[in-house]
Amino acid sequence: MSLPTRPRGRLAAAASAVALTLLLATGCSTSSGDEGADLQEPASEMSDSAMDGGDAGAADDSGGEEGRGGLGAGEQAEQVTQALPEGRMIARDATLSVAVEDVDRAAAEVRAAAAAAEGWVVSEDVAPDTDPDTYDGYAVLVISVPSTKLDSTLTAIGPIGQVTESTLTSEDVTAQFTDTTARIATLESSITRLRGLMEDATGIDDIVALERELAQREADLDALKGLAEGLENDVQRSSITVTLREADPAAPVEEPDKASTGFAAGLDSGWQAFLGAVTFVLTAIGALLPFIIVAAIIAVPVLWWRRRRAVNAGNSRDRSPDPAPTHTE
Repeated sequence: MSLPTRPRGRLAAAASAVALTLLLATGCSTSSGDEGADLQEPASEMSDSAMDGGDAGAADDSGGEEGRGGLGAGEQAEQVTQALPEGRMIARDATLSVAVEDVDRAAAEVRAAAAAAEGWVVSEDVAPDTDPDTYDGYAVLVISVPSTKLDSTLTAIGPIGQVTESTLTSEDVTAQFTDTTARIATLESSITRLRGLMEDATGIDDIVALERELAQREADLDALKGLAEGLENDVQRSSITVTLREADPAAPVEEPDKASTGFAAGLDSGWQAFLGAVTFVLTAIGALLPFIIVAAIIAVPVLWWRRRRAVNAGNSRDRSPDPAPTHTE
């Protein structure tokens, strides 16, 4: 009768062990999940704040993509529109080189375009033309405008003259801004802990050490905040460097190259090659002519002297008497 009771006891012990294991596993997973949630809350808040800044920067940039063209004096430049990625912080700048007839008047129009876009002139270097025959006047202006009005400002500056060169640069600073804001949050928490330690410190040495460390971290925090503000300013505002150069109105306008194929193109190419060959030969003759003259000055007297000497030798042989014939018996 004792044999049937032994398996029942083993089954009860096994069931108890399984139940205990499930309870331990449930407790561990619950605690680890709570800890993971606690650790993720600051990171999620930090990323949310960074993305808010990124959304704001992207919103400022999104309105400035129309009107990229209009940079030519006589015809609109071909516009290439590109959609800025959402949720990114993009810093954009531009440079323009414009040939104008009057540097002073063109510089005034650039200032007016900046003011119309709610911008201002950051720096200005104007050197007007003092000699009407040289056409060497120039001006370099750096203006700052809201990034949302960058393209419209470029369109307004284009008709001032003939745009000879234009460059538009874009830089994604989202990662740098996110890293900077995360470091700011870390330093702020560290400074709060240091201040709490200073309140509880009693020794002079401890207080001095804590004050030194607190001052260093506050300086680092101020530097990071300045960097973050600078990045936000770069995203919210764009700089345009405008170089104005006075152009000669009488200078011929360059025409586009014609097709380099066909009979006319071949004839023109052959004629140009012939002229090039003639020019090369004449240049070589001109370079050798001084040497030829010097050689002739030396060679002509020598040749004359040798020829004269040969003639004199021939005359001497003609005047010499013939030897008398000998008679033999």
